[in-house]
Amino acid sequence: MGAEAKIVLSWLMFGGTHIIGSSIRVRTYLIETLGLIRFKVLYSVIAFATFLPLCYVYFLEKHAGIQLFTPTIELHYLAQALILFSFITLFQGLMTLNTQTTLAELTGRFPEQARGIQRITRHPQNFSFSLLGIAHCLVLPFVGDWLFFGGFVVYGVLSALHQDRRARVTGPEAVKQFQAETSFVPFAAILTGKQRLAFSEYHVIGVVVALGLYITLSIFHGLLFGGFGG
Repeated sequence: MGAEAKIVLSWLMFGGTHIIGSSIRVRTYLIETLGLIRFKVLYSVIAFATFLPLCYVYFLEKHAGIQLFTPTIELHYLAQALILFSFITLFQGLMTLNTQTTLAELTGRFPEQARGIQRITRHPQNFSFSLLGIAHCLVLPFVGDWLFFGGFVVYGVLSALHQDRRARVTGPEAVKQFQAETSFVPFAAILTGKQRLAFSEYHVIGVVVALGLYITLSIFHGLLFGGFGG
């Protein structure tokens, strides 16, 4: 089996088990059988058990296939800006209670009103994964690299769409209100006047942590993985 096929198969294993496990019928059955917390634990274990091999396969096979283009210095600068933005988006998403997340389901807290990064998109984590994938595709020009990091873009979009559909069916009324007032596509709700940026609602600690992670990676990424400060 070729390197590119191994990467695609690994993505299908991770993405397939992730989406099937969270489908309405399978998810409902497992929660009724195991309970919510045990289901969440099982779901997380399967996710790690399929994601780690995906990463392992890529690092064994990275830069596989033909070279599609030659990255320019401008693309490197753009990629680094996207990476920083993805970190900020990720930590803002993690620090702001979202009515469609596991935390909301476990605590029973389903806020109807969007805050902070949710005003840009109701799927900040998925958005950050997609940004990270796009950034790497800009500077890693081989087919194998695009299959691996492009998978983050595809997975980010498909899993968000899947989550929206499931939440509308199984979630409380607050979920429908939340979806009506926010956007799947980043910045769409702001451009249509449903939302505003509201930078005052952002978590300063989240920005600091994101900057710290970005600086740390800019120092050690080249040593560990090559590129990006190396």
